[in-house]
Amino acid sequence: MAVDSISLMSDAAQFIYDSEKATQSSATSANTMTTDDYWKLMAAQLQYQDMSNPLDNSEMMNQMVQMSSMSAMSKLSDAIANFSTVTNNLSTVTLTSYSTGLLGKEVTVAITEKDSEGKEVIKEKIKGKVTGVDLTGATAVFVDGKKYELSQVMSVGDVPEEKEETKA
Repeated sequence: MAVDSISLMSDAAQFIYDSEKATQSSATSANTMTTDDYWKLMAAQLQYQDMSNPLDNSEMMNQMVQMSSMSAMSKLSDAIANFSTVTNNLSTVTLTSYSTGLLGKEVTVAITEKDSEGKEVIKEKIKGKVTGVDLTGATAVFVDGKKYELSQVMSVGDVPEEKEETKA
């Protein structure tokens, strides 16, 4: 008598076959246990319990509290993931808005190099007009046709040079 192996498995134990993988050890579960599954299991447990040894009320309450806690943690995890996505999108929009706002403005760009101690020092300052913005990858601006990272922009507009004060 042939037995269909799939029929012996519960829905929660079935796995998705991925023909791209050499082995199926990393296959993902087709279903996960939901709150509805929990309530079905709880109803079945109550229906088929041994009447001479009924389910303890405190044990049932503990299971309900655990399920409620897991549900709350899942919702919190989803909310944090969504907040992270929104924050990342807002950061991208802000950076894009700032960099495109520099178009046509005069900026001062710093050319840096590392000194003997490994610290970044300003080697040269270049003043020029922002003629373009590159939004692919790391945001960059074009000053008089040459590409610079947005982090190299030191000032926007005509900013007077700081004079070193001498102490008397």
